[in-house]
Amino acid sequence: MDQLHQQLLDPLSYPETTRSVDFKETHISRIYLTDLHAYKFKKPVNLGFLDFSSLEKRRHFCNEEVRLNRRFTTGIYLDVVELRQINGRVYFGSRGRLLDYAVQMRRLPENRMLDRLIEAESPELPEAMPQLGRAVHKVTEQAEICRDEAVRNAVTVRRNCEENFKQTSSAIGSSLTSEAHQLMQSFTLHDLAELEGIMLEREADGFVREGHGDLHAANICMTDPICIYDCIEFNRQYRVADILAELAFLIMDLEFRGRRDLADGLMTQDHGHVKSDSLKKLLLFYKQYRAWVRGKVNAMLATDPETTADTREHAQKVACRYFNLALGYRIKPTLFLTSGLMGVGKTTVARALAQATGAKHLRSDVVRKQLAGLPEGQKSEDTYGTGLYTREMTERTYDAIFKAAKEIIAFQQSVIVDASFAKDNERRRFIDLAGQMGCPVWLLRLECPDDVTLQRLDQRVGDASDGRRELYVRQKKDFSPIQATNHVVPVDTTGAVDYNVQSLICRALTSQEQFT
Repeated sequence: MDQLHQQLLDPLSYPETTRSVDFKETHISRIYLTDLHAYKFKKPVNLGFLDFSSLEKRRHFCNEEVRLNRRFTTGIYLDVVELRQINGRVYFGSRGRLLDYAVQMRRLPENRMLDRLIEAESPELPEAMPQLGRAVHKVTEQAEICRDEAVRNAVTVRRNCEENFKQTSSAIGSSLTSEAHQLMQSFTLHDLAELEGIMLEREADGFVREGHGDLHAANICMTDPICIYDCIEFNRQYRVADILAELAFLIMDLEFRGRRDLADGLMTQDHGHVKSDSLKKLLLFYKQYRAWVRGKVNAMLATDPETTADTREHAQKVACRYFNLALGYRIKPTLFLTSGLMGVGKTTVARALAQATGAKHLRSDVVRKQLAGLPEGQKSEDTYGTGLYTREMTERTYDAIFKAAKEIIAFQQSVIVDASFAKDNERRRFIDLAGQMGCPVWLLRLECPDDVTLQRLDQRVGDASDGRRELYVRQKKDFSPIQATNHVVPVDTTGAVDYNVQSLICRALTSQEQFT
């Protein structure tokens, strides 16, 4: 980081007394946090959809940020302040050489941020969804109706989508496969054509408004009252949207964070009006659209030369997960089966696939412990084929999973059965079930070199699995080979998990479209 950044990390650079200065950044902003305030600077970039390249433009958009966010907040957005320099030192004031502008905000409590509460698995969140739903409703109700725009909303959405795909083409090879990019582009064009009529109808009915545009958990503070802040100021076409698109952003973000229960609670409590098939399709479209945008934002941060290597690496992984979620929304109810030796990475892949697709995750290690009346984390030192791992206990475990999987498929939901499936008759039973219920099925044959697997087993702690080095050879000897068929997908688990999952989803989607 540059010298200016280092000075801004110095508490003496600020007008108020502060014990320390924290720092955050996005692909377009740098934020410095004192004990009481946040100072948000815009990066001097021109990304096409935004232009902060000149000092005057940054001043303008700082003023816009304050103006627009004051529509939804009170006492948070304080002022636009000037950063100046005197004798080589920076400070906020009106004398000296002008360096930049910043938005000064009252600092909100970090421990009340919705993303932090989700990360901490706060037990209060399910009951807080009605209150959050009302806060979102208030934001959309206060927003100005945009019925008489020069360009129709459906045209703007199409233009935004085309821009998104153009801007994410550079992510191919890092967080995107070319197949994933092509598939989502094709799906989006199809959806736009199908949904144009309802988009126009909703605009005429006053549902298109100049709203927030960036409604996700990191921009929500669960104070009393709830504070929804940091709307999009840099491009009006991104904040003029159907109020259903605003809601879709938050729902998508909750689902991305693994809290589909909170997303369901938000919908059932305050937004149950999304009942018609056409509105459900529109909501689904906006969810995948928003997920792709978040993937784009993180993909851009992943290539920002002004940020740290750790930030770029993390952003690339997050981008891939957002792209996977966008693709996963397209998956029809499907049965996924993992198969492989202990330590090969079945659960790691299953969890990532479940996050991307919303599939229910049934794990044999957990079910086995439940049947035995044992805590999930309690270790068993039984030797191979004894105790918890007798043939009879294994059959009970697969019977229980089979029953649960059948019920899930009957409710038109995807399911991932995370088990070794060491025997051909076990695999065949589940594959036949999918056939009987008219459900696509994929058997994921997970594999990696023995030395990698053994190293993973040695490092495993705090897991429901009892797999360990001394059992590995026995299991490998008893494992029935998996014959290559159309529904068998080999997966090399030495590769990046999310990239593997993206390839799996694309394969499932391609097959799904061929038979639609």
